[in-house]
Amino acid sequence: MRTKKKVFIGIGAFLVIMFVSVFVYTLLGGTLQKNKTITSNSGRDSAVTSPPQMSLPDYGKSEEAGSPTGVTGNAAQGTTNQDKIIGTYSMNFETLDFPKMIIDVTGLVTKYTGYIQSSSIYNNTSNDGKLYKYATYVLRIPKDKIIAFNAELKNFANVTTESSSLENVTKYYRDTEARLATLEAQQKRLNELYAQAKEIADIITIETRLNEIIYQIEMIKGELQYLDESIAYSTVYVNIQEVSKLTTGESIQASLGERLQLALKQSAELFKESMINFLILLIYVIPFAIVIGILAFFGMKIFRRLRRKAISPKNTDKSIDKGDEHKN
Repeated sequence: MRTKKKVFIGIGAFLVIMFVSVFVYTLLGGTLQKNKTITSNSGRDSAVTSPPQMSLPDYGKSEEAGSPTGVTGNAAQGTTNQDKIIGTYSMNFETLDFPKMIIDVTGLVTKYTGYIQSSSIYNNTSNDGKLYKYATYVLRIPKDKIIAFNAELKNFANVTTESSSLENVTKYYRDTEARLATLEAQQKRLNELYAQAKEIADIITIETRLNEIIYQIEMIKGELQYLDESIAYSTVYVNIQEVSKLTTGESIQASLGERLQLALKQSAELFKESMINFLILLIYVIPFAIVIGILAFFGMKIFRRLRRKAISPKNTDKSIDKGDEHKN
């Protein structure tokens, strides 16, 4: 009875120690179920996908750090309908229902007559073998619909971070147009000279110069076409993270009741997470405990059998007889 009681006390103490350890581990932020940003196929953490920077001259860039609504340069002081503005937006979401979020985003893009420039979806395996998904999108939305699009997009999931910038490229655009007009004027004049040229050397020189100007004209037209596309369609970088629990925080304006309610909610979630971790750890431990228990059981039986054999009456009698003979 005492042995069984000791065994039960040992098992109970082991379970209590294991649960307390798991609780402290969970309290310090650990979890056996990963709830982190999914790593991309390159193996790096990708919490935020930053939009690439356009290689344009620094026309209209502001030196002030706090330009309102993310507008740089002249755009921060007020824009007109004739201004050429390139809008870039970036939003990071976390969601509990990843498939629905993907469907909602693609449907919203179609609704606002935009298009998906590129997209990627990654899988990442957590410690418990569960797959969490992570998606990145580069969306192009008509500039006259971008405000309504962003407002509706934010209703689909929990927004963790967002940023925006408006770049006024009006001066650069006008300068590029002026360069194009100058080159086209040179091309027209060279064509006139080419028609009048009679010497072979003059003809070759004019043709060489014409080819150079035609190449520059095509390059500038392509640049203007790219600018027109960037101006007409704002770029939206969207990152979607699947999580098992949404990020929550306490507002600095929260009342005592709200803070107590949040603390109670977080305490319940912590206890729930601790129990999940404890059960998972227990499942990991059970096979080892069974094997160790079986080995201990048979080891104890063998030990008791050998001990009984050592103190059996026959052995005792033999030892007494040997003692008597030695005395005689």
